[in-house]
Amino acid sequence: MGELEKLKELYISRTTIVEIPPCVGSLKKLEVLCAANCESLVGLPNSISHLVNLLTLDLNHCPRLCKLPESIGSLVKLERLSYNDHGDFLERSDSSICELPKSIGDLKILKFLDIHNWNKLSNLPSTISKLGNLEELDATNCKNLEGEIHIDWLASLKILKLRFTDVFGFHGTFDKLSCLEKLEVDRCWKLQSLSELPASLTVLKVTCQHRTFPQLSHLIHLKELIVNYCPSLESMPELPSGLLTLHVLDCCNLKEFPSLSSLEFLSTLYLGWCLGLTKIEGLERLKSLATLEVNQCGKLSNLDGLEHLKSLRSLRLWSNGPMLNDDQVQGLEKLKNLEELFVWVCEPLIRLDVSQLTYLRRLDFRGCQNLVEIEGFEKLKNLRYLELAGCPSVRTLPDLSCFHNLVSVVVDKRWKLDEVPGAREETYSADGLMTIFLPNLPLRSNFEDSRK
Repeated sequence: MGELEKLKELYISRTTIVEIPPCVGSLKKLEVLCAANCESLVGLPNSISHLVNLLTLDLNHCPRLCKLPESIGSLVKLERLSYNDHGDFLERSDSSICELPKSIGDLKILKFLDIHNWNKLSNLPSTISKLGNLEELDATNCKNLEGEIHIDWLASLKILKLRFTDVFGFHGTFDKLSCLEKLEVDRCWKLQSLSELPASLTVLKVTCQHRTFPQLSHLIHLKELIVNYCPSLESMPELPSGLLTLHVLDCCNLKEFPSLSSLEFLSTLYLGWCLGLTKIEGLERLKSLATLEVNQCGKLSNLDGLEHLKSLRSLRLWSNGPMLNDDQVQGLEKLKNLEELFVWVCEPLIRLDVSQLTYLRRLDFRGCQNLVEIEGFEKLKNLRYLELAGCPSVRTLPDLSCFHNLVSVVVDKRWKLDEVPGAREETYSADGLMTIFLPNLPLRSNFEDSRK
C-alpha cells in the first residue's frame, strides 16, 4: 500500500479487514477513505493523522470499531466524517463507539458529522463547539446520549438532528446560530426547554418538558412544525404565517391553541391526543389545506369552518367526544375534492349524502353506530376501499359489481356474502370483521383522467 503514493480514493467497503495497516499513512494524496460495512474492523492506526489531504472518511456500519484515535484531529482538510450504524445490529453488539475524541474539535474544516444510531455514545465532547464550519450534525437515535450539547460557536450549522436522545439542554443559545435551517429535537424525553430560535429555521421538530414555547411568529421561513409529546405544554404562541405542515401530538395539557386564520399556505394539519384542547379557531381561513386529521381530542367541541375547506383531499376524524355537530356532518357533503374520508366513532353521523364527492377513493365510517344510510353511494365510481365495521344500523349495500375500481369492503361478520350484491370472495379476521374482495376488479383506474 505504501507504494501507491498518488492514490486519491481508497474503498475497502464490505471486506473482512480487522485493522487498517499503519502504512495507510503514506498515502499523502488520499482524499477519500471508505471502510463502510466492514463488520470486523476494530481499529484505525494513529498514522491516519498523516492523511493531511483527506476530505472524506466513511466508517458507516462498522459495529466493532470502538473508538477513533486521538490523532484524528490532525486531518486538517477533513470535510465529511460518517460514523453511524444499523441500530438493530448494535443492540446485539458487545462493542461500539462509546465516545468521540476531544481532538475532533481540531477539525476546523469539517462540514458534515454523522454519528446516528450509536447506542453506547453517552456524551459529545465540549470541543465540538469549536467546529465553526460544521453545517450538519446528526446524532439521531443515540439513545444514551445525554447532558448538554455545546453549540456556542457553531456559526455555520444548518442541520442539527438529535431525535431519540436523552439530551436535556444546550450550552449556548440557538438565536446565535444564524444559519440554522433544520432543528430536530423531538423524542428528546429529558429536554427541558428551548432558548429563543433563529429566524433562519425552516423545519422545527420538538419534544420538551416546559409549560410554554419560545416565540415562533418571527420564524418567517418556517415551513414544518412538529410538536410531539410535550406533556406539560399548556399553550402555544402565535404561529408563523408561512407554515405548510403543522403536527401537534400527545400534548395532553394543551388548552390554548393560537388562531389558524393567518396560515393561508398550510397544507397539512394533524392534531392528535391533545386531551385538553377545546376549540380550534380560524379553520375556515385555511384555503390551501389538503390534509386534515384530528385524532382523540376528546374535549374538542366542534370544527367550525370545516365545510369551507374546498382544497381538502384527505379528512380523518376520530373522537369519542362531540367533535362534529349535525350541521358540520352535513357540511361534509360540500367537500367536493375529497379523495379520502375517514370518520370514526361519530354519534351525530346518521345520514350522509356523498353524491357530490365523486373523487373519493377511500371511505371509512368505522364505529359510527348511528349511521343508517349513505346516500348517493352509486356516484362514487372512483371508490377503491370501503369500511363499515361497527356500523350496525347500516342494513343494505348497493350492487358492488357496478364499482369498477372497488377492491375491498370491510364489514362486520353479521353480513352474509349473499347479502352483499356483487361480492365474490370473503375472508374473516380475528377481530370479528369480514373483508369482501372483488377479484374480477379492479380495472385500470381512470381516476387521474377524471380530475383533468
